[in-house]
Amino acid sequence: MVTGIICSILLFKKSNIRPSNKFLGLAILGFVWLNTKTLLLSLNLWEIHGFGFFPNGVELALPPLFYFYITSLIQSEFRFTKKEWLHFIPFLISQGYAIVVYITTMQTSLLSEKEQIAASFKFSEIKGLEEYLTIISTLFYLYFAYKHIQNYKYWLSNNTSDTRFSEVGFLKNLVFSLLFISVYTAINLFLNRLLPHPYQWRWQISHLIIASLVYYMGLVGYKNSELIPKEFSIKLHKKTKKTDVAVDLDVIAELNSLIEKDKVHLDPKLSLQELARMLEVNENILSNTINAHYDKNFRSFINGLRVKEVGNRLLNEGSRNLSLLGLASECGFNSEASFYRIFKNTTGLTPKQFLETRSSSSDI
Repeated sequence: MVTGIICSILLFKKSNIRPSNKFLGLAILGFVWLNTKTLLLSLNLWEIHGFGFFPNGVELALPPLFYFYITSLIQSEFRFTKKEWLHFIPFLISQGYAIVVYITTMQTSLLSEKEQIAASFKFSEIKGLEEYLTIISTLFYLYFAYKHIQNYKYWLSNNTSDTRFSEVGFLKNLVFSLLFISVYTAINLFLNRLLPHPYQWRWQISHLIIASLVYYMGLVGYKNSELIPKEFSIKLHKKTKKTDVAVDLDVIAELNSLIEKDKVHLDPKLSLQELARMLEVNENILSNTINAHYDKNFRSFINGLRVKEVGNRLLNEGSRNLSLLGLASECGFNSEASFYRIFKNTTGLTPKQFLETRSSSSDI
């Protein structure tokens, strides 16, 4: 809980740079708030007047918070307007109901009477219903969040070669982590109905998972809060099948000429739009031609050329006075982490292993 609060404060401080940090900070605080339930039970505070039936159920607020975090992170122009508040109506209704129950039970200090009052409000039944509604809501929002992530990755792969921009693998990890928690909770609820004993250890495991997720969200979310290109906006992209594309050999010839003579791929900020302008062709035609002819998207194609350039220079005695990162920078890589990852994915070797095994050849 302390770690979650600290991470949230750090994210709120960076919210002027990226509004998405606010949503992530609120989501983490939501998980922190959920842990107060565990404290009430584990510290035997539930039976103390003022603690029992405390309105700390924020589960229904978490799915839309994560959805808006992902949406606002990958779309810099996103603005939270009045209509977005509609997503939080289930949470507001739930919290309003919990507050009414809490205020009513505060009329007595006896736990037995509190429980009778709560029973008259169908408290257990309503809270059980909220648990299932939270699972359904989580699956719903994760589905659309994942579509946005895929849409962004498709745009990134086909429009820019700038290696500073994140490929948002951490967002996929976050989505699948939340999906796992939802499925795990659903299984636990089912087993509670099926088995005669609730087996508290199963819920204790879920608390550990949530605690781990708080660490992951805070640290990784903070680290990756500025790695999304501002020019991206969420919209549907029609993916063209390779069988539907006729390769324009003239475009390929001119493209190869630009690569061999002008070394355009060494520009770290080279975009599909800029390359299409050089070739005087339509962006879609160029993208489809690269996909069909090289069986690669624009980003992979350009980065593959950069890796080849790095490999050739590594084997060139005249280039060995440069540091590896200096060499990578000259070849179009402006992110150290991306360079090592892309080089390893392309060659199957680290730069050091490549140099050791290929020192006798400049072929990559």
